[in-house]
Amino acid sequence: MDNIVFKKISILFLVISFQAVADVTDFYEPNASNNYQGRLLSLTESYPIDEMKKLCKPFTGIDTAQIRCRKHDKKNSYICEYKCSLHWMTREQ
Repeated sequence: MDNIVFKKISILFLVISFQAVADVTDFYEPNASNNYQGRLLSLTESYPIDEMKKLCKPFTGIDTAQIRCRKHDKKNSYICEYKCSLHWMTREQ
C-alpha cells in the first residue's frame, strides 16, 4: 500500500517539476529578433518598472504604454510583458 502512495506522490512531484521548468522558459529579454519585447517575472513587485527600464536601456528606453502586468497563478509573483521604445532608432550590431 505504501509503495502505491509513494509512486503517486513521485508522479505528482514530477508533473509539478516539469510545470515549474516550463514557466521559467516563458521569460525572455528584449532583443532585435523578438522586436524588442520582453517578459519578466517579478517576485517582489506588481509593476517592476526599474527592472524593465534597465533591460530596455540599450534600446533607448521603455514604452510604458506597452506594459502589461498580471498576477501569476498559484504564486505570489507577477508576470510583466513589455516593449522597449524607439527601437527603430537603435543601430543593428
